[in-house]
Amino acid sequence: MPKLVSHSPEETRKLAHVFAGQLVKKHAGEPLVIALEGELGAGKTTFVQAFAQALGVAHLLKSPTFVLMKSYKLKVPSYKFLHHLDCYRLGDPQDLKPLDIEKILKHKGNIVLIEWAERVRSTLPKEHVKVIFEHIDENTRNITVAYR
Repeated sequence: MPKLVSHSPEETRKLAHVFAGQLVKKHAGEPLVIALEGELGAGKTTFVQAFAQALGVAHLLKSPTFVLMKSYKLKVPSYKFLHHLDCYRLGDPQDLKPLDIEKILKHKGNIVLIEWAERVRSTLPKEHVKVIFEHIDENTRNITVAYR
């Protein structure tokens, strides 16, 4: 499990840009699910915003806390959509069923970024990437990446 240290939001954005390029190349159109975990303010949304920007999403993403999911068209070879979920408000993974989440998670050409993924762990596919954000101090974060 690679463990990275970010000393600022800007470093977190740079890591997300690099990570986006590596994952898109590695998975080449296969469904790509990235589960982001960590406490409030740990850097999950900053990471998601930079990841999306690296893939050509022009506007700044905001967490879809109240609508649960937002989708963005991509112009990346082999990927058509980036789906961004924020599961902070969820009490039960079943709350994602109306979104047809199982289909979204399995569809080729989809990248799915899930903030607060620990709240919907049972919904995640067997193979996914887990990114854990840990506060060290006001600006420093440990970022652990695990491939499942």
